[in-house]
Amino acid sequence: MKKPKSFEKPEGKEHLDKDFLEELKHKLWSTKGIRFYASDRLKKISKISNICTSVLSVYLIIFGLLSVYNIYNPSEQHENLFAFSMTAISIILLIFSVFENSQNYLVKAEKFHDCSLDIADLYNELQNFKTYDTKSSDKEKMEYCNDIQSRYQNILRRYENHDQLDRQKFRADNMDYYKYLKWDYWWRIQIIYFYKTKLIYLLAMIIPGLILGYLIIKNVA
Repeated sequence: MKKPKSFEKPEGKEHLDKDFLEELKHKLWSTKGIRFYASDRLKKISKISNICTSVLSVYLIIFGLLSVYNIYNPSEQHENLFAFSMTAISIILLIFSVFENSQNYLVKAEKFHDCSLDIADLYNELQNFKTYDTKSSDKEKMEYCNDIQSRYQNILRRYENHDQLDRQKFRADNMDYYKYLKWDYWWRIQIIYFYKTKLIYLLAMIIPGLILGYLIIKNVA
């Protein structure tokens, strides 16, 4: 004989076993936190993107000065290749700069921040209602929840949705609440977060720097 299926929620999802008011409170709390994380992520990407573009521009200038000051003197057969490489790098840098600027990281970050503040207002209002308005009837609670839910949905419609990575990072940093997550979840998300927000930019700055250093050392030695 089969055992009856348990409808008990996993640890960390106890709010789903409570009333709709508590579930709505959790929804507001998590969404406002995730939107703050999305804003922070985009601000960090914007900062490192600007640094990367500046560093690559400096590298390009230095590469050009190598031949001007005879620090690196390519042979005649490699001279055209060197000139072609410089032109190709310039075009790549231009495309990279245009692409990064078109992403509007800071504008999106500001919108996510505004969205989080709007949801925070609803969250605080709901928290005050739960704390001080304890004599409300079930009908009044239902009407209040419907009003908060409607305003919450209207806020979400006005803004772009966050990335899945933001939700994962939020949960990883709040594992005391999401206790159903495994112990290695935090490490996996930190690695993925680093890969998607910093690694490409760091490699774009480090690799040309190593090549530049190699050319200088090779010709000075």
